[in-house]
Amino acid sequence: MIFHTPVMAEKCISYLNLRAGKIYVDATTGGGGHSLAMLKSEPSIRLYCFDQDMEAIEEASKKLSNYENVELIKANFQQLRTELAYRKVKGIDGILFDLGVSSHQLNNENRGFSFEKDAPLDMRMDSSQEYSAYDAVNELDAKELARIFRDYGEELNAFRIAKAIERSPKPVNTTGELTRIIESVVGKGTKASLKTKVRIFQALRIYVNKELEVLASTLKDAINLLNPKGRIVVLSYHSLEDRIVKQEFKRAEQECICPPRSLACNCNHHKQLVILTSKPITASEEEILANPRSRSAKLRAAEKVKEENKEEKTYRKSNRQKTQEEKCVAKS
Repeated sequence: MIFHTPVMAEKCISYLNLRAGKIYVDATTGGGGHSLAMLKSEPSIRLYCFDQDMEAIEEASKKLSNYENVELIKANFQQLRTELAYRKVKGIDGILFDLGVSSHQLNNENRGFSFEKDAPLDMRMDSSQEYSAYDAVNELDAKELARIFRDYGEELNAFRIAKAIERSPKPVNTTGELTRIIESVVGKGTKASLKTKVRIFQALRIYVNKELEVLASTLKDAINLLNPKGRIVVLSYHSLEDRIVKQEFKRAEQECICPPRSLACNCNHHKQLVILTSKPITASEEEILANPRSRSAKLRAAEKVKEENKEEKTYRKSNRQKTQEEKCVAKS
């Protein structure tokens, strides 16, 4: 059985620009497909592989068993900085994020990620986590469920579906039961109905696993950990993820994040990245045919720049203040 087919593996390797003997991180290892591609491309790298799913760790350990320069870490990528510090890793030369749910998780009938299979309503990426989709659906009121469906699924029928769930005479135990409630609101067998089910299941999965909540902070940690010339590559699969990645890259690319009207720079921010992808890279038609999951994938990449010294920071701040003062004079 194929655990998970890595998306845009060649493009990921190209943008990571792997260098012999350097330190890299696969923040979302899954079955180890991207990790294996990295090691085949440059066997001498030191690679740290993170995943919160024990099944993924077990599969990746088999796939990567021939390499001694790999360490598998069962942890959510939000623990990236802590886990690397524990291993005395102060800086890294590249990191890859392949966000979202894996093919294995979708196809595993017992995990409850897919509405196409009747299974316990679970959706936990880390099976040791207590809170599941069952808890969310059966404990939250309609108002909160509607917010989740709107914020994480961008679903127009969010409140109607949430009210239908709230009115259920018995607990919603399975994905099949939830699917039938959704269909009672939006109908069955239409393209619109299919899209709604995708959005509701996506929203619940994101909420249960706190995917977006931890993404922005983890991207900041990853950027801070990168050594000069180190690369960060991110694969996202829906607009909410891609928006966060785009915003964090843009923020890290800026020289200053003070409000535009500020006369002096007080933010202590400095340019950290050069963005390598002006627009997100997408999969080729050939790959989409071979691996349908790649259809919605967007790849963004950036490179860490050298940190400024004190003299450069002072010059940048004074130059910004001068520019702002000139603008104010010109407007008056």
